[in-house]
Amino acid sequence: MNFSLFDLHNHLLPLVDDGPISMDETMEIVSLSELQGVHTIVATPHKKDVNELHSVTYVKDLLEEANQICSERGYSTRLKLGMENHLDPSLPDDISTGTALPIEGSKYILVEMPYVRKSNFIEDVLSQILEMGLVPIIAHPERMELFQYNPNLLSKLVRNGAVTQLTASSVYGKFGSTVQRFTEQILRCNLGHILASDTHMSRGERSPDLLKGYFEVSKIVGVESARDMVSTLPGAILDDKALNLKGPIDIGYRAE
Repeated sequence: MNFSLFDLHNHLLPLVDDGPISMDETMEIVSLSELQGVHTIVATPHKKDVNELHSVTYVKDLLEEANQICSERGYSTRLKLGMENHLDPSLPDDISTGTALPIEGSKYILVEMPYVRKSNFIEDVLSQILEMGLVPIIAHPERMELFQYNPNLLSKLVRNGAVTQLTASSVYGKFGSTVQRFTEQILRCNLGHILASDTHMSRGERSPDLLKGYFEVSKIVGVESARDMVSTLPGAILDDKALNLKGPIDIGYRAE
C-alpha cells in the first residue's frame, strides 16, 4: 500500500476517559496502528471527561509525554490533539472558551450527537458552529438512533456543511447488523467522508482496526473512495484545507 492512513478519532490517552488504563497500553495502540500504516493519530478524549475530571492543559501535557515516548521507542506514528465534543446547547460557548477543542487547532471539530431518537436543538447548534467558521465532523452517525430513524436528517446536515466520520468496525458488523446495513447505505449515498477507528483499547472489541475497515469499505464503494476516507480527506483536515466531497444522496433506508 503506497499511502498513509490518518486516524482522526481515537481514545488512546491513558486514564482520561474510557480509553486505555496505562501509558504502556497507549504505546501498544500506537504500535498496532503503525503496523497498519497509520501515519497520524488524533487523540479525541471525551470533552465531558476532560473538563470534569482533568483539564485541557492536562491532556495537552499528556499528549506531549506520549509523543516523547513514541520518539524514544522509534515509532514513526505521531499523535495530534482533538476532542470528541458532545453536542448540546452550550457547545458554541465551550468552543469560544477553549474547553471544547477542534482537531489540532484546525477549522474542523469532531462532534458527537445526542443519544436520543429526536432532538430539537441540533440543527441550531450546528448552524452556530458553522457561523463560527468551523466545520462539524459528525462522529459515527451510523450508530446514532437520531439518524437511523430519520436518515435524511443526515443528508440535510451534510448539505448544510457538516462532514461525517464512520467507525471502521461498523462496516464489518461489530456493532450489529442494523448498524452494518445503515453504514453501507451511508457509504453508497456519498454520506460517509472519513473512516476512523474510534479505538478505546489495545486488545478486544475496540482495538485498532482502521486498515481492516479500509479494506471492507473498498469492497462497497471501491478502492479510490476508500482511500479518500482514510488518507486523502483526513490528511486534508489535518492540513486545515478545504475538502472536495461528492454530492450527497438521500437515503431510502429506515431502521425498523
